[in-house]
Amino acid sequence: MIIDVAKAGMPASTDRGGSSEAALQRTDAQWLRVIGMLFVFAIHAAEPFNPWDSWHIVSSERSKWLGEVVFFPAPWIMPLFMILSGRSSWHALEKRSSGAYVRERLLRLGLPLVAGILVLVPPQVYLERRLRGQFDGSFLDFFPHFFEGIYPRGNLSWHHLWFLVFLLVFALVTLPLFQSLRTPPGRRLMAALAARCDAPGGLAWLLLPAIAIRVAIELLFPRAPPLAYDWSSRVLLLPAFVSGFIFAGEPRIRCAVDRHWRAALVLAIAISVALCAWAWPGDVLSRLPFPRSTGGVLLWGGYACGAAAWIVALLGGARRHFTRGSATLERASEMAYPFYVLHHGIIVAVAFAVVQWRASLVMQFLTVASVSLLATVALCGIVASSGALRVLFGLRARRQAGASHDL
Repeated sequence: MIIDVAKAGMPASTDRGGSSEAALQRTDAQWLRVIGMLFVFAIHAAEPFNPWDSWHIVSSERSKWLGEVVFFPAPWIMPLFMILSGRSSWHALEKRSSGAYVRERLLRLGLPLVAGILVLVPPQVYLERRLRGQFDGSFLDFFPHFFEGIYPRGNLSWHHLWFLVFLLVFALVTLPLFQSLRTPPGRRLMAALAARCDAPGGLAWLLLPAIAIRVAIELLFPRAPPLAYDWSSRVLLLPAFVSGFIFAGEPRIRCAVDRHWRAALVLAIAISVALCAWAWPGDVLSRLPFPRSTGGVLLWGGYACGAAAWIVALLGGARRHFTRGSATLERASEMAYPFYVLHHGIIVAVAFAVVQWRASLVMQFLTVASVSLLATVALCGIVASSGALRVLFGLRARRQAGASHDL
């Protein structure tokens, strides 16, 4: 029986019983982190062959099937990582003061961000400029030019590390809200929100906020990329981060997800099939509806609905089926962070060489994917074994490696 936390004035301690619920939250988050990272890798490995995008490295051979590989997870993959990060913030603030939380976020996000921009991104921009005939010289000759102008017109960029920028900013600006939500009034507020989600029609309450935000951006800021027309749906990331925090802190929200995830999965699959079918003919970007049109509202509303439905389905499905942990899962989950930081540059480097081959598209893609995956995993192993590199890539010291991952 679920305690009525709104009437009691304090949160229920668990929804599945003490330490077992804590272990479940840890295990399902690890599975989702690893699976999500594999999706991110697949997206970037397919990007050189995506006919609907002009990525850093572009092959003359394109495939709509690989375009769909990029398109299918686009609505929900980065919001999923924000949900997981918000969940981690709840657990981090259980163990740390606000000052310690800020210091750790600055170290574990800020240091890899700065190091990545200075070390990992310049070679990627250099290879792109070389392939496009925009620079003809060595990397050492190019490096001073990296700081000239802002990408894509200039060279200075954070490329895929944009996610660390967002995550760091969100962690800092939401801290007062998160501390407020941990107080008795804040917990009563979360319980009241959860009661709506757990009631009949709760699936709508879980999906409507994302839809409303996305449609509002389309109507209020119709010509404001990347917020309105960015396939990563970055406008949904801050609400996802906050939602993840509430998900970790409020048992009734988790119960609502447990109740509705199957229905959400059916809805998510239906919307994804419809979006992928819409994307198939012609050039996706050239067929975007006019701003503030009925078509635009339907497209972006459906896009956000699909994103939210997939999040509910993945969270609930993981809680139902991904309940078994292991030492291998623990290590893979820990290394998902350096994997994310490293994989993009490796894919760019491998693709730079491969797209210049006279080989079939299938051979090019399989080579990019397999070589990049092996190289990234190997480099992650080197990072894991070095104390200095662990710090540089935002990992805990080896003596703390068994602690719960809260990033």
